Amino acid sequence: MNKRLGAVAAALLALAASGCGASSTQTGGGTAAASSTESAVPATSSAAAEVKMGTTADAIAAGWLAGNAKPTFPAGGAGKVDVVASAPIKVDMIGSVTLPVAVRNGTDGPITSVEVTGAAMDAAGKILASGRSQGFSPAVVPAGGISLGYVYIDAKLPTTAKLEFTVASKPLEGDPYFQDLKVNQANAVGTAITGKATNTSKNKLNGPYGVHVTCFDAKGKLLGSQTGYASPDADLAAGQSVTFQVDFYDEPCPTFLVGVSGYGPL
Repeated sequence: MNKRLGAVAAALLALAASGCGASSTQTGGGTAAASSTESAVPATSSAAAEVKMGTTADAIAAGWLAGNAKPTFPAGGAGKVDVVASAPIKVDMIGSVTLPVAVRNGTDGPITSVEVTGAAMDAAGKILASGRSQGFSPAVVPAGGISLGYVYIDAKLPTTAKLEFTVASKPLEGDPYFQDLKVNQANAVGTAITGKATNTSKNKLNGPYGVHVTCFDAKGKLLGSQTGYASPDADLAAGQSVTFQVDFYDEPCPTFLVGVSGYGPL
């Protein structure tokens, strides 16, 4: 029930941040899907070809993600923002689906306000349910970069359902609405992920500070996702830190990556 309440709260926050970026749709299988979407600022073919496809190792080196997972993801489409991977459909104990996804920014500039909508369909194309993402880490995605999130669908889906993703984003202009913190620590302690994150920007940040943990299997495939909040949730000056603990209880999490973000200047 805590996940559902957290998802609702995050959805409301995402609504506040969402813009009018262009989007398109793609249909994939129920066990994994790759999404092709137009970016908010279409890139020319020559510019898109020059974009270096980054890795999660790049985000870890920058401090925007931390953990012990080393997944690799497809390049995605040039000049587009794509869902390049998704986890298998798994219905939880309350009859809903939290579907981890990885998004690739194939445009030639940084983006923010990434939002993914997922529609689940049967073999005949009938829409069984629809859901939306609850935020991504990193919140600011450089050209060629990867960001991790999940689509929450409040329905008991069959594992054979087909998934159609719609991706929207905005080009970064000025200070981002969602600001990433540098993750200094990310530790597996029992069934929990604990850690610390620091405001390395020049701006004072505002809480709450969302913590997004993505789990992978031993082969680096998307497995599960959980969210929580860091504390304290007071204003955070440059150089100040927060700590967090996100518990997975009985959910498996062999390897993981974690990101933390708050709100930039309002």
